[in-house]
Parts: sequence; C-alpha cells; structure tokens
Amino acid sequence: MPGPAAHPRHPALAWAAEHVEPAGPPVLVKERAWSTVWRLPVAGGDAWLKACPPPTAHEVRLLPALVRWGVPHVLGPLATEPDRGWLLLPDGGPSVRDTGDDAAWPAALAGCAQLQRATSGHVAELLALGVPDARPAVLADVAADLVDRCAPHLRGVLPRVADEAAELGALGPAPTLQHDDLHPGNVFARGLRLFDWGDACVGHPFASLLVAEREEHRDADRAAYLQGWGPVAPRAVELAVRLAAVSRAASWDRALASVPVPPARFAGAAAQWLSRLRRP
Repeated sequence: MPGPAAHPRHPALAWAAEHVEPAGPPVLVKERAWSTVWRLPVAGGDAWLKACPPPTAHEVRLLPALVRWGVPHVLGPLATEPDRGWLLLPDGGPSVRDTGDDAAWPAALAGCAQLQRATSGHVAELLALGVPDARPAVLADVAADLVDRCAPHLRGVLPRVADEAAELGALGPAPTLQHDDLHPGNVFARGLRLFDWGDACVGHPFASLLVAEREEHRDADRAAYLQGWGPVAPRAVELAVRLAAVSRAASWDRALASVPVPPARFAGAAAQWLSRLRRP
C-alpha cells in the first residue's frame, strides 16, 4: 500500500541529498500508512530516510531531544525536518533479530529500562513534543474514546479499565517514555540502541513488556528488564502489561488515521488489541 511519501521524486529525497552525498540511487525499503523508508547509498555505507505523516511525526521531534538529554541506547539522527516529518539516520547496523542472537535480548531489555529511567524527568517536554499521552491518569479516557469508535461491543470493560488504571498510577513507577513496539527487530545489535519510535507514547514504563517479553523466556526477560527498578510490586507489572493493550490500540488508531480506507489486514487492529481487555 502506498505510504505518505512513496513517489521516487518526493522532495524528502532532495532534502536528504543536502545532508549526505549520495553514492547511488535511493532504494525504497518500506511503504506503510505510518511511514515510508528509503535506504540511501552513501560513501562508506548507507543512510536511512524516513518520511512520517502527522500522526507519527512525533518521532522526528523526539530523537533530537533524546540526544540533547544524553539518553542512552539511542541512535542520533543526521538531520531532521520536523515540520514535514522527515528523519535522516545513519546506518545502525543489523538488528538483534537480524543477528539471531537471542542471548542479547535480556541486555536489550535492561537497556530499555535504563533509557526509560533517564527520560522519567522529561515527561512535560515529551508531551510538548507531541508524544502521545497514555499515562495511567488518562488511560481510562483514551480507552473510552477508542472503544466508542473502534469496538463499541467492549464498553462493558471500561469500568474495570478505569479502576485498574487508577490502581496502576498509585503503584508507580512514574510515567516515562514507552516505546510500545519493543521487539528484536527494533533494536540495533551494536550498542543495543532502540529505533523506530513511531509507536512511542508517554506511559507506565512496564507497559513495554507487553510486546517485549518472549513467551518462552518470560521470567528471564521480565527479570532482566526489572532489575534496575528497585523494589517492584508484582501487581504493577501485571496491570501495566494488561493495560498496555490500550496504548497498542491507540498506536494503530493513529497509524491508520491518515488512510481513508485501511487495508483489510490492518483495519481491525485497534479493536483486536482492545479485545485483550476482556481477558481475566
């Protein structure tokens, strides 16, 4: 499906050429409703150009801020054009998924937790940058809006969502940056740096575990992620992972917002995530 900037003569390509010297023609790597990505051959390797529509363009504003704040495990951009949603990145090398190094994943989870602790003092700035708000204090309202528009048959779960979100907020830790799509394909093996922040939100940090922890290694993955957080209430982990279905649904809702008719395979994504709220 054509993305927001799929045409080979898109002005983002001319903009990128102002910041890197092309060594060959651009290669269109991905076209999605939420972004279009090109690989740009340059002297000595590649650069990567990403064009995002407004619903996911907060990524373009987020990365430079993370670099300014000295946040670890982030790949800094070569250039950004926030008003037009363009992001130019250096090559980060293969992902953890590409290398097949399963043993690296616990360390990547620990790195994610370190990144989150480093951004916990920047919540106001993150929200000002347009990073979506999925903090426990607003999660019930987010869920109610999504259910009304995407899954009205689930209205019966909303009172429990409100109660659980309030409980989670009281348990802590404080909200921070939450990647919301953390898996081995979104972490560079070199330096264990997280990338692809289009799904990111401000929320409870433990919500990252919904996507990140592997079923067959859940205990080890969870322990690796939680080790730097100090004493942790098991109930906080349980609630954060459960309620993360709301932020995942919201992410899909945003991603498809600029598409008049979403492809069939994506159209029901928000409702599918919300349906997890019915589970015991």
